[in-house]
Amino acid sequence: MNGASRALVVIVPLLFALPILSGCELDGYPDDLEYPMRSDPLAVEKPKEDAPAYDLPGEFPKELFVGLPEQQRKDVLLDIADVSQDQRRELNGELIKIFGSPAHPTAKVGELEKTLKLDEETLKEGSTVYRQQCLHCHGLSGDGRGATAPWVNPHPRDYRQGVFKFTSSGQEEGRRKPRREDIIRTLREGIEGTSMPSFRLLADEDLEALASYVIHLSLRGEIEYQVLRALKKQEAEPKMEDNVKAYLELVTGNWQAAQTSLIEPGKFAQMNEKDLRESVKRGFGLFSRPSPVGNLKSAGCLGCHTDFGRRSAHKYDAWGTIVKPTDLTNGILRGGRRPIDLYWRIHSGINGVTMPASSQNLSADEIWDIVNFLKVLPFPKMLKEYGIELEQAK
Repeated sequence: MNGASRALVVIVPLLFALPILSGCELDGYPDDLEYPMRSDPLAVEKPKEDAPAYDLPGEFPKELFVGLPEQQRKDVLLDIADVSQDQRRELNGELIKIFGSPAHPTAKVGELEKTLKLDEETLKEGSTVYRQQCLHCHGLSGDGRGATAPWVNPHPRDYRQGVFKFTSSGQEEGRRKPRREDIIRTLREGIEGTSMPSFRLLADEDLEALASYVIHLSLRGEIEYQVLRALKKQEAEPKMEDNVKAYLELVTGNWQAAQTSLIEPGKFAQMNEKDLRESVKRGFGLFSRPSPVGNLKSAGCLGCHTDFGRRSAHKYDAWGTIVKPTDLTNGILRGGRRPIDLYWRIHSGINGVTMPASSQNLSADEIWDIVNFLKVLPFPKMLKEYGIELEQAK
């Protein structure tokens, strides 16, 4: 047998074996695979203290709230190691009844199943797309702890608390969920300045299915989170089924309400050059005033976006990771750059971080003034044309 023939003897079987070795079934998970039971600590509070710096590559997820003194870490993290294995298995069994498995995801959540397209066919397709596109960052259970997660910053989102940063729903803080359209927008556009890419090249039906699967993971994860928290705090009911049922009703109610709760932005006036100039100046004043002066309001923005974000301090977020308020002078806007995106962020704040809602303090017109200022802020020549000097605000 010559060398070429020997090579064929080796290569041909390998080619036939490649689909098996590469995990193909590339389109799905093994039938016997279950979502892992949660074992990592629960982040239950966002520290008020500033963080010293970003965590180093590889530190996450071994340690949350990096740099926070140990005693304070105990106040904001719940170690669930002492929740018994029997309780965890019982909880996992209840979750399987409702949410199935990675290969066969379900969402037996009443009316919400129809509202958010959580039927089994859509979830099955979403599971496939998620496995191909998202698993390596966001993890099997949506915990944000995929293989690449320790090496990118900001770290991938952990869906299991049911907290999403960029929303357009008008619910009160603490209950606010995204509208389905918010998740689709994030998937389609990506998040600037992070490792979350745009998936605009995916077919619309793939994006729809992926959004459904992300919601499925979040629902499952939040109910698990809430029940474990109740067990840890000894606030749980004796029967596990009752605990799951109670939190399922609460969480699905919040999601259902969000879908018909759109922030009303007020009228966005088409302005001539003179009116726009005045609006930008008013927005600059609202943004840059440290505190109210006479009848002139302050939006308090410089409290976090120090020097318009150029010297912002590091902060802890609700997931136990470290973030930094955006440098608004560089034009990178993670929540979207449309005027309406900026309006929503100012109006209702950003979930999970230190960005508060301003809707109680500012009118719709005042929010639009700040939006107009923020659209000009990254452009020094435009600032000069509008008579704005940032250094005066220090």
